[in-house]
Amino acid sequence: MQRLRFLAIFFLVATLMLSACKTEKGGNNHEESLDKYTHDVGYIDPSTARLNNGFEVCDEDRIYQYYNPQEASYSKGKNGIRKFIQENYINEGYTDSGYLTIRFVINCKGKTGRFVIHENDLDLNPTKLDSKLVEHIFNITSQLKDWNPNIIHGSPADSYMFLTYRIENGEIVEILP
Repeated sequence: MQRLRFLAIFFLVATLMLSACKTEKGGNNHEESLDKYTHDVGYIDPSTARLNNGFEVCDEDRIYQYYNPQEASYSKGKNGIRKFIQENYINEGYTDSGYLTIRFVINCKGKTGRFVIHENDLDLNPTKLDSKLVEHIFNITSQLKDWNPNIIHGSPADSYMFLTYRIENGEIVEILP
């Protein structure tokens, strides 16, 4: 069951990442035009991202996914994330259920920025959760410090990361990945 849930979340995040991919029309010698992708899958637009002021990446053209080739991670591990969230989350009467995904960039120095938020119901359909709940979890997530940057060819690199919260009746029951 847990594996099935993980696969569902994986497909949700993959779908969100694909929807974030920008395209521009490019012509060719034929009458039809082809789409030309201007950014990688999962691109986070700095002009619309949250907490982007003063945040800098080391290479704007090379922001890797968190899992390749050496995984970007939280310095205190997944249990450290869980503990921090549990210590800081206060259910102030929230009753919503769904998935709240917060995507962001970890730069080559281990700093975070360019946050975007995606909200889905438990069937993975886009929805709007209680705005106070969303802001509360976002504020806690953005306070997580001490990230380890991704390592590409022996050097620290920028990478995308996400945390997905499964919420049932206002309680966080699971944090993925």
